[in-house]
Amino acid sequence: MFAAFHLPDLPITAALQEQPEWRKRPCAILREAAQRDDGKIPLLAINSAARQTGISAGWPLGRALVRCPDLKLISRHPKNETALLAELVALADSLTPDVEITAPDIVLLDLSGRKTLRLEALESLPDSGEEVCHSLAETPDLAHFAVLEPQMRARWISVEEIGLLPLSLLRNLECGDRFLPLLELLGIRTLGDFRRLPRQDLVGRFGPRAGHWHDVVSGKTCRLLKLHRPPESLAQTMDFDDAIHSSEALVFVFNRLLHVLCSRLAARHLAVSVLEIRLHLEEGGLRREIRLPEPLSDPAALLKPLQTLAESLTLPSPVTGIGLDATTAFPLARQSDWTGRRLPRPELWADTLARLEAMLGSGRVGIPALLPSHRPDAFEMQASSGGVPVSSDVPVSSIPLRRFRPPVKIAVASEAIPNKYPQPLALLTGPHCGPVLGLLGPFPTSGDHWDPGGAWHRLEWDIQIDRAPLLRLVLLPGDHWQLDGIYG
Repeated sequence: MFAAFHLPDLPITAALQEQPEWRKRPCAILREAAQRDDGKIPLLAINSAARQTGISAGWPLGRALVRCPDLKLISRHPKNETALLAELVALADSLTPDVEITAPDIVLLDLSGRKTLRLEALESLPDSGEEVCHSLAETPDLAHFAVLEPQMRARWISVEEIGLLPLSLLRNLECGDRFLPLLELLGIRTLGDFRRLPRQDLVGRFGPRAGHWHDVVSGKTCRLLKLHRPPESLAQTMDFDDAIHSSEALVFVFNRLLHVLCSRLAARHLAVSVLEIRLHLEEGGLRREIRLPEPLSDPAALLKPLQTLAESLTLPSPVTGIGLDATTAFPLARQSDWTGRRLPRPELWADTLARLEAMLGSGRVGIPALLPSHRPDAFEMQASSGGVPVSSDVPVSSIPLRRFRPPVKIAVASEAIPNKYPQPLALLTGPHCGPVLGLLGPFPTSGDHWDPGGAWHRLEWDIQIDRAPLLRLVLLPGDHWQLDGIYG
């Protein structure tokens, strides 16, 4: 046995919670611009007072205003809608743990394991008092169909009674909007008419999807619910009666919290990928994240980067409380490979990363990843992981260029040629001075011209100086010369 709980007119009900004095006035909410097909403005939801005037949801605004000139248009309130749905789910969870959120205003319940259950007194949500409708049926889809029709609510609905419902309910199934107009062209108006059609002929004309619909309407298929499992927080906090002044005391508290955290993860067969630490100080607070190279679940391995972090912190005031949270991931289960590149002991790598971040600062440690740009040294920092990045780029030149970081600023004697690029004649300053004996170039490169603050342009030469290796010479806008590197 399955049950469906439904909050009728959820958008308008949630919006009217902010304006309770308008409940007895006809009110409506318009659909969003992305849901308007033919340029008209249809109504998304209306309240009972508006429904008594003869209008209904889906009517164009102009037609509704002709029928009900006093119609009040209000805006949606997503926060209240989310709260009402959460309250509906909590009500369903109090009856059974097997709950599916089918729509923003409908939840399905599997009541197969319940021997006794009284739903007759279910009329409203316990906290907000909003109206709740329910229906019972043999399958979850039939219960879903039944709860959408007022005459089918608050009772058990048989498969035969489902046939009296309108065919438009098929819109709630997958791909229903696409095939429903074709079925209406056949003169079908109810689910019973659809059920009386030969299943084999439906499959031959509309495909296997129509055959699945025929089984659903006939009660021949009972799917599994997509169970809703609210995320369980792993966050832990601890406040101190006496403020902590030493890193040893912090490490002791972290060790205690980690054992509780790892025991919870072991029960769920998960591991930690990111540790989030919050320190509450007498004056302000501090937040840090430790990204682990591989998911870990061992308290001793997780304590090492926390210990390094605690020893490297210079706090302006004592610690009055701490918080510890974790981002989980599945633990890595793989066979050792002699040829694969992986860290034999990832906990040591995590300790090394923590020490580097302590010296350089949070967010300044990672793996450089090249950006899709021709600008030299264009890269971004990515979070460190246990894998070793392997580049698939093939060098263009057989002679590598060893770049100077930062480039060496120099003075160059050059010849200005009208309507052409300047020609370098000699290097006057820098580690390599002398006349230019040979050169290739210039090679002009530029990019990001659409960004006024990030546009760049440069001229490059490969030059030969007496008693010096091959050099990369660059001219930047403003007659700024520099050496980018040495070949070889």
